[in-house]
Amino acid sequence: MMLEFWLIATGLMVLALAFVIPPLLRKNLPLTEIDRNTINIAIYKERLAELTQENLTPEQYTQAQQELDKTLLQECQADRPLIQQSRAIWTAIVIAISIPALAVGSYWKLGAPQLLVAETPVTDPTHSKEGHLPANFDDMVNKLAARLQQQPDDAKGWYMLARSYSTLKRYQEAAQAYNQVLTRVGEKDPQLLTDFAEALALANEGKLTGQPTILLTAALELDPNHQQALWLAGFAAAQKQDYLAAIDYWQRFLKQLPADEVEARQALEKQIADARQLAQTQDEESSPSTTTTPAATLSSNSATATTATQIKVEVRLDPTLQAQVKPTDTVFIYARASQGPPMPLAIVKKSASELPTQVTLDDSMAMVPAMKLSNFQEITVLARISSSGLATPQPGDLQGQVSQVNVAKPNKVEIVINEIVPENN
Repeated sequence: MMLEFWLIATGLMVLALAFVIPPLLRKNLPLTEIDRNTINIAIYKERLAELTQENLTPEQYTQAQQELDKTLLQECQADRPLIQQSRAIWTAIVIAISIPALAVGSYWKLGAPQLLVAETPVTDPTHSKEGHLPANFDDMVNKLAARLQQQPDDAKGWYMLARSYSTLKRYQEAAQAYNQVLTRVGEKDPQLLTDFAEALALANEGKLTGQPTILLTAALELDPNHQQALWLAGFAAAQKQDYLAAIDYWQRFLKQLPADEVEARQALEKQIADARQLAQTQDEESSPSTTTTPAATLSSNSATATTATQIKVEVRLDPTLQAQVKPTDTVFIYARASQGPPMPLAIVKKSASELPTQVTLDDSMAMVPAMKLSNFQEITVLARISSSGLATPQPGDLQGQVSQVNVAKPNKVEIVINEIVPENN
């Protein structure tokens, strides 16, 4: 196995050199600048391609990819062009030596060389590689942050900064950086949404309720089989004591895991078993009130089914704010509990060109089964105009709200959007 691996690796390195060396050996080369980043990125892509061929769990793959990102960040920090001398042959020699050396060294440090001599990988998912960070990693991250203040539209830079902050366990700053990415690229990438949700939770003592749940729901709408999002969504549901929803998320994750992913499957199966036990305990605690009066319960359920909770909402924009709104801006109309988790109980999305508008919020729009309109007596109904299209409030968004709405009285709610979301929202 070792011989086969090194033959393949050597072939890949020769192929990489075939693209880099010939241009340097052409005659009459003018004096130019060779971007050092090109070499580093070539090595990065080569190693990333190798990762996809390795039998790694999602957690191992993410960890290895983050290590590659650190190495790339270290090498690409400053714009230090490598000046090509007239005798390009020396540059070619240096590159011919450095690419294989860096590739082998990177693999031996960041990869899994033990797989070449062992039949089963020896991995510890709880082991942190933070000790392998460069001594000046903090300085490099701070320099990247300073550069982004001068070049704030660099979405890729913000994404790298967010992941770097997460590596350093600076989760609050990581969440802020992820928010910068979302502001620029929108809610299009399920991995980005999931990473953002995780950073927010880690910055708030592991709590996944609220905004992290909204982000995870959006991620699963884009990719219903996203494993990390399913894993975290299960914990978010469990934190709300919605154990059946947690079981559903984790079972969907479990179905995707190969049979040979023994440790990962065992961890998931344990979470599912624990959630089932908690759900059973929950049922037993509530069973006396439901089993002693079955007729009354049936009658109540029938009445609920025939009179589903609905809230009609009419939304209009204050004319004094009309100049600040574009027709393509997004309008979010949603309800949340007056007392309880801040996540929406029901939500509708419109465009600003449709204002004024009227919508109906009901239980079918619930993001989580346990969090629906009919489960609460009093709610707050809000309408918000977002120029970024993000579901989470941003400074400068326009909004309006009506509080203390009685769910049992289906009166029409009229909202005037007449406020600006402040900077410290």
